Amino acid sequence: MGVLRLACVVCVVCVSCASSCASDHQVSPWGAAGRPTLGAFVAPPDLDARLHAIDVEAAELGLKLEVELRGALRRGGEVVVRGYSGTDALGRRTSAVRVATPHGVVIAAGPLDSGRADRRQATQLIPSLLPGHEPEATEQLGVFRSGTDLNRDGAPDVVLRNEEGELEIWAVQPLGAARYAVELAAPPRFTLDVDQDGILELAGRIPLDEGDPIAPDLLDVAGFEGDRYTHRGSVARAFHVKRAEGPGAEKAGHGERQGPPEDDAARLRGALERAWHAVLAGRPAAETLATLDREPVTPALRGAFSAHRARVAGAIAAAASGPPAPPGAGGVPTRPQGASETPARR
Repeated sequence: MGVLRLACVVCVVCVSCASSCASDHQVSPWGAAGRPTLGAFVAPPDLDARLHAIDVEAAELGLKLEVELRGALRRGGEVVVRGYSGTDALGRRTSAVRVATPHGVVIAAGPLDSGRADRRQATQLIPSLLPGHEPEATEQLGVFRSGTDLNRDGAPDVVLRNEEGELEIWAVQPLGAARYAVELAAPPRFTLDVDQDGILELAGRIPLDEGDPIAPDLLDVAGFEGDRYTHRGSVARAFHVKRAEGPGAEKAGHGERQGPPEDDAARLRGALERAWHAVLAGRPAAETLATLDREPVTPALRGAFSAHRARVAGAIAAAASGPPAPPGAGGVPTRPQGASETPARR
């Protein structure tokens, strides 16, 4: 009897072990998938929570809300763009920009610390762009406003400006933002619509010294082509080709002759401007400089002329820095470079 009881116990143990070994243990906390999904690492969308966090931070920094704009993300959802002002420890006016989507604060620029020496970071929101004018933070809202798609790549854009007046344009995505690369021979300070297609080009002029006796208008433009603003694309090149013929070329095309320059300064101004645009239009650099060097220069104008000639030579390097952007590529939605990039708050 004792032997029989022992046998039964052994049998039960063996059956139990066999059943245990044969079962499919599911010990992963992620279920049958065996791995976490992306949603486990991404906070649930909550735009109000993001804006509340911005409000708390702004109060701590003593920032005042100046403007709020709203736009739409490419695949649905809202983006909120806010511009702030404040005063630093030295009594200087400061600015800051915050941009939020339901998934997070994707741009946090400024305010700059009072002790920071390098103040090139753009921290001022430009609510709206007006072609042909350097924009102001108080600009009335128009067609080309922050929070809308300014270049038709599908993403809402935000325009920022630094203390030197230089512009930046940022593309906003649900989880981040990216600054568009800009290829321009002068700092971008305003916009133009050079081909009248409803898409603005960034523009900049070489600054002149006060009292410059020649004062050429050395203007460059960058159109949106591919994934950047570039002066080597089809829109900018066409603009420079037209300008390379000199002031009044449009009238000359209608049978109206251009009058001769009034003086040496005007003659040299025209020659420098034509050379500048010719170089940026992609014409042969050596030939362009040789033509410019054949201009007679009086002693009184030699110093200014030499300085401007050096700027034309500098434009040669700018125009030759890489292959041109593919014509017509600006209409294709692309992911901007550095899509996880966002300006740091310092």
